[in-house]
Amino acid sequence: MLAGTDCNRASPVILTGSHSRRLNINHEDAVEVVKQLTGGVGADYAVECAGSEATINQAIHMANRGGKVSLAAFPHDPVTIDLAHLVKNNVYAYGIRGEGRSATRRAMALMAEKRFDATKIYTHTFALTDLPTALRYARERIDDAIEVVVSNREADTIADAAAE
Repeated sequence: MLAGTDCNRASPVILTGSHSRRLNINHEDAVEVVKQLTGGVGADYAVECAGSEATINQAIHMANRGGKVSLAAFPHDPVTIDLAHLVKNNVYAYGIRGEGRSATRRAMALMAEKRFDATKIYTHTFALTDLPTALRYARERIDDAIEVVVSNREADTIADAAAE
């Protein structure tokens, strides 16, 4: 889960998760840590990426009054949320979907403008010829894989040459 205090230029950005080697929230109350790091106010914007009842409610409680929570994961089962807290604190909840041409174009534009460093959100890169290995790393979380990128550098090189 990501939490920040300014969604246009996030600062600070707080990342939580359950893999103790990386993110280590199993030993602390993530909501309390976010509140402490934001001077008791909470995050302006939280992105919930696990899709569990517990993490959705954490995101709701991390958000400040009038804050936003983006629900980026797909829960497997129905979840119970603290709707009273959400309504009393005027927290906005959004379901988001990241795939599609429009989202891809926006992400590429942000990266081209150096406003977003995609290297911060992926941990492993594989060539297209190593696709089975890449899928295994992503599925089994080998070497603490968070996001795995598969690149066809040869196709990119050909496309770049053709564009010139």
